[in-house]
Amino acid sequence: MQQTYSQPNLRNVAFRQGLIVGLILAVVASVILLINTFMANVGLGLLLGVLDFFLGLVAYFVAGMLASKKTGKVSTGTMAGLWTGAVYGVISFVVSIALFFSVNLPRAMATFNNTSPSAPINIDAFRTGLMIGVVGAAIFGIALAIGLGAGLGALGGLIGKNTSQVTPAPTYPNPPYPAQPYPPASAYPGQPYPDQPYPNQPYPNQPYSNQPYPNQPYPNQPYPNQPYEQ
Repeated sequence: MQQTYSQPNLRNVAFRQGLIVGLILAVVASVILLINTFMANVGLGLLLGVLDFFLGLVAYFVAGMLASKKTGKVSTGTMAGLWTGAVYGVISFVVSIALFFSVNLPRAMATFNNTSPSAPINIDAFRTGLMIGVVGAAIFGIALAIGLGAGLGALGGLIGKNTSQVTPAPTYPNPPYPAQPYPPASAYPGQPYPDQPYPNQPYPNQPYSNQPYPNQPYPNQPYPNQPYEQ
């Protein structure tokens, strides 16, 4: 038996699917960030970063496909991918900023002090520029994750819709009014239907055709206060 969903249920399915996949992806990304932070291996860090990026693409696609398969609508997959990107992006932002200020920034400042002249203005400028660059890149990462999540979620939603066993409930922008049947013509013999104009009747505030005006004498009759013609 095919099942239908109302609009609130579609939103719940998208949010739940995006939350689950987003949390899994965020855990994997956090582990990769920890490895890159404490191992400090450039080659390994680059490899893990590429792996993290492609895992994210697959996760957005899978989240959209699974959500649309449950509802039969592509829009559910789009929202699921968006939620996946949002959850993953926000958690990754928090973890990366925490690691940056606790580990990476002190390490970068120590390296800068050992390789550059001891000029306070240079140290302050370097610290400020590094902080702005890292925080800006992390915020851009959130926006990129949400955008990619929505796009790939929609692509996965196309496949999920085609493989879904669910028939979505039709939606109407303005529900039509039910048709009102007229009574049978035999109920009004020789008369028009209710609320219909009578035949050969003028519009409101218009004179009657071929009829004298109201309060006018009959044809060939004198006007009031006039003598009768003999």
